[in-house]
Amino acid sequence: MAEKYENENTILADFSVFKWMSFIPGETSVDDIAVMKFQGSTTNLFRKTLPEEYFSPCYTLQFVTCGGFKASINNHTYDLHANDGYLIIPDFFMRRLEPNSQQMELYVISISRKFMEEMNLQFPLSLISHIYIHPVWHMSAQKLQGVIRYFDLLREVVASQNRTATMLLVHSLFHFLAGEIANTKMRAPSMSRNEEITGRFMHLVDAHCEQQHSLDWYADQLCLSTRYVANTIKETLGMTASSFIERALMQRAKTLLVSTPLPIQQIADQLGFQNQSHFGTFFKRHEGMSPAAFRKQ
Repeated sequence: MAEKYENENTILADFSVFKWMSFIPGETSVDDIAVMKFQGSTTNLFRKTLPEEYFSPCYTLQFVTCGGFKASINNHTYDLHANDGYLIIPDFFMRRLEPNSQQMELYVISISRKFMEEMNLQFPLSLISHIYIHPVWHMSAQKLQGVIRYFDLLREVVASQNRTATMLLVHSLFHFLAGEIANTKMRAPSMSRNEEITGRFMHLVDAHCEQQHSLDWYADQLCLSTRYVANTIKETLGMTASSFIERALMQRAKTLLVSTPLPIQQIADQLGFQNQSHFGTFFKRHEGMSPAAFRKQ
């Protein structure tokens, strides 16, 4: 799997292809939330807004109302059509979408980790695990119209820069979708034991990778042996569990280096490294340059 990382402010960087877009800027260069509608040529959308492959840096919710495309999520290909939607979690491995129609209508919400943490939105662990393994679901036309009404209202509230009202609406939208996804789960293929463990592992890494770097710790949280977890993750994801932890840690490091003025020593402390030297060695091993050099480029 290609080790490519993207910062939040490089994903969906070209908004010119969207029919409309509202966003709330973050405290740094990273936008906290963007609400968008695309209507037009699929070629323009995919070529201008997405890199060839990347690890998702944010939460992205998309709904197709017309047309369709193929999405590669964590090395699984999904064929989406009208009334289909999907939710992308940070650190999902994505490849550029492939259109299967010339024209498309698409609604998109992209939300930063920071915004989600500020909302303190919590899904049931079983639901999170299911999204990790089955991120795509189908809705009835009637239910999708309800979602579109959320988008229309969110567009106005986000454009007004009312952060509190935006959080309330996003929270309400996700609760609505949680119920829909839970219903879809009953119709989706049952998760295997390995898929369930992998989903729980990925969620734990997303929540704790800044302070917990050892696979042993995650295995303890799952009440399983380290060897069993390692074999399960390798079989399910096609990469080692340790590589997944380090990948998530690297993405946090890059985001902090690019999007904040924090001293490198403070970033090293925040990411749970013993000292700046250990952080530098880790970063250079993965990126081929020091944190300082990466920040300057």
